[in-house]
Amino acid sequence: MKIGVMDSGAGGLTILNAIHQKYPGLDLVYLADDAFAPYGSKSITQLQDRLVKVGRFFERESVYAIVVACNTATVAAIDTLRASTTLPIIGVEPAVKPAFRLSKKRRVAVLATPVTAQSPRLNQLIELWKADSHVAIMSSSTLAFDIDAWPETEEKVKLTIQQLSDNMLAQNIDTLVLACTHYPLVKKLFEKALGKECEIIEPSEGVTAQLIRRLLESYPIESQHALAANQSNTGRIDLCCTKETHCMQRLTQWVDDSDAISLNRVISL
Repeated sequence: MKIGVMDSGAGGLTILNAIHQKYPGLDLVYLADDAFAPYGSKSITQLQDRLVKVGRFFERESVYAIVVACNTATVAAIDTLRASTTLPIIGVEPAVKPAFRLSKKRRVAVLATPVTAQSPRLNQLIELWKADSHVAIMSSSTLAFDIDAWPETEEKVKLTIQQLSDNMLAQNIDTLVLACTHYPLVKKLFEKALGKECEIIEPSEGVTAQLIRRLLESYPIESQHALAANQSNTGRIDLCCTKETHCMQRLTQWVDDSDAISLNRVISL
């Protein structure tokens, strides 16, 4: 079975890696929409129009489902994408529920892009689960974009993370929600800056589980066969980018199982 995974850049590879590790028999097509990045600076209408084009691309690829591995695209445009296709669509939401359950000091930070930070959906989730917790919603307009440009931007990324972490430590934060799929790519930098006392939550396992649930619901026979053969087969990973070919090297560096990459290509939406 072939699954489509998309993001504005490399961030969704955190989700792709989790899917491939848990279910290596699935074929994965990854789309990095670098030509339209950063998503965090686009309007809701622009993102909705773009996601419809992304959906049409994946339909041409004959995927069984699409994983929108981008918090910004999920909160801004996933309903529009769902209305434009019959394929199962799996989004990614900030993992605030487990964060509030884990926080011992009841002090939680949610780090997101500006679009996600200001979204009604994020604020609804926080109001639903926060109880008596103190919540700091933080955003960066540059961090995701700078991670995409790694390693040239390594020092800038480190500086941004240190500044954000200093702010969190000053607020006595003990649990951090990484509400952008780019951020887990540099999770170790957050761990170093925040120390062992701060739990860091990201959504890749939850998204993987939801993908499998949706596949079994939508394609019960095909999914059962594919998952039964999961351990004996190694699926292929195709990397697609909407920008010039130099972005491929940057994408490849974040793929855990680089041997599974079978195709690199630039596409136009």
